Amino acid sequence: MPNYADMLLRHEESSGFIKARRAPLGFTDGRDEAWLRDLLADNPDVLPIEEIDPSFAPLAPLCTELETEAGPVDAAFINPSGRLTLVECKLWRNPEARRKVIAQILDYARAIAQWDYADLQRRVASASGDKANRPFEAARQLQTDLDEAVFVDATARALREGRFLLLIAGDGIREGVSGMTDLISRNAALGFSFGLVEVALYQFGEQGLAVQPRVIAKTHTIERTFVVMQGPNGAVLQEGEGDADQPSQSRPTEDEVAWWEPLTRIAFNDPEQEPPVYRPRNHVRVAMPSTGMWVTAFRAMSHGICGVFLGGRKPERLEVLDALNEEREQILSELPEGTHQGMDGTEERPGFAIYAQLDDFASDEACRAWLSEQLNRFVNAFRPRLKRVEKR
Repeated sequence: MPNYADMLLRHEESSGFIKARRAPLGFTDGRDEAWLRDLLADNPDVLPIEEIDPSFAPLAPLCTELETEAGPVDAAFINPSGRLTLVECKLWRNPEARRKVIAQILDYARAIAQWDYADLQRRVASASGDKANRPFEAARQLQTDLDEAVFVDATARALREGRFLLLIAGDGIREGVSGMTDLISRNAALGFSFGLVEVALYQFGEQGLAVQPRVIAKTHTIERTFVVMQGPNGAVLQEGEGDADQPSQSRPTEDEVAWWEPLTRIAFNDPEQEPPVYRPRNHVRVAMPSTGMWVTAFRAMSHGICGVFLGGRKPERLEVLDALNEEREQILSELPEGTHQGMDGTEERPGFAIYAQLDDFASDEACRAWLSEQLNRFVNAFRPRLKRVEKR
């Protein structure tokens, strides 16, 4: 993490320099979270969007306190391509507050991803008091020749695909940054980008206040896709990395969401294990304590199979498998009988997966119970080992 030197202001009359005093955000001088929210909403150009993800620039302010089903977003912006930027302002106090704001902004993104353009226009009008087509009018301020029909279609598509930039802006967000960004990546179910922005304030005596937003961390947009592979024992699923520029999977139905919901509430033997997170349309993911790694449970109705396997982003997965396979026999003895290398592994670098036929289960509840049991076994086997791998 970079450290920043003192900031100096050259005094023209004396030809000398005035050294700035760092002025932390807080409740003194009225510089609270609402003050920071309004500062950013009124001055969107200070947000370093080009450095985080240029596809969301430039920013046109929509409103503050954009009400969603998950609560109000501090500040919302849009660009002429119809892509939304959501900003949550936070003055850090403790690790619990950090986890809470991450959960908040993820919930906001998931809620807004269920909207169409009319929903967005109505919610923005309610928050701003402007009953005009504010998203379009705001974007047209930045691009005067913007076509309304094209903009509305692009915005609706971005909403449907979850193409958002999520920003957490605040003070003192350097400690624990790697864990925060990993938590975001592991729990993401949409095609968004994410950034942490530290807003540094410097007081130059009576000369005024300088505001310097800095990018502390950012993520790349990574989507996961399932590819059906035909193997010697029938069709199985391989999880691969999708292209962020490719269309995302279609929106899940209410029945699909309801089918997976009980699995997001299961309790593991390991008290530190976070619950599974639903990822449209056909699986849940369990975060592992190793960057870029997780355990996935899936159900593929069209091919009549379900299963659980250890997955991850390719570079990290390959390195982790090399470490795990050093004790493969011991791991297999702890996993369910029938665990094999899966379609994601090779003879040289085998993976860990178990599959079952959907016809083997008398009911949906029986299928979910089986998936829950396998997930728990996989967590018991891999979580302590991946903790050690992460510390190497």
